[in-house]
Amino acid sequence: MTAFTAEPAAEHTEVRAALCELVGRFLRDYERTASAHGLSLAQARVLGFAACSPPSQRRLADHFGCDPSNISVIVDRLVECGLVERRPDPRDGRVKLVEATAAGRELAVRCCQEREWLGPKLAGLTLGELETVRLALALLVDT
Repeated sequence: MTAFTAEPAAEHTEVRAALCELVGRFLRDYERTASAHGLSLAQARVLGFAACSPPSQRRLADHFGCDPSNISVIVDRLVECGLVERRPDPRDGRVKLVEATAAGRELAVRCCQEREWLGPKLAGLTLGELETVRLALALLVDT
């Protein structure tokens, strides 16, 4: 039996299989790097979001597809490690934003730079190929 033979639309089979392989490689690569720095994959992902633009715990929960209480435990651990801080949202003081500290931003950057699979794979693409990948991914994630 080949992968995804249960796919109802035969023309989607190869795309679904490729996406499954891509996501698996992406997560394994990210998890290896996170683990090398003493973080779980979930902690590294939260740190990455916090380093880009301080999200609320609710927004993080939406990204993860889980309850905000699950995110709270991850954020608590990152706060203990000095990698993030909770700050009031200037637009709504009831909301707490999760913002990376300087050490957290530095670690998030290192986690991106040290990826063994993704970084070299992207670096090996031409500008035209990168644009093709960007456009293809945008087609899938655009809501």
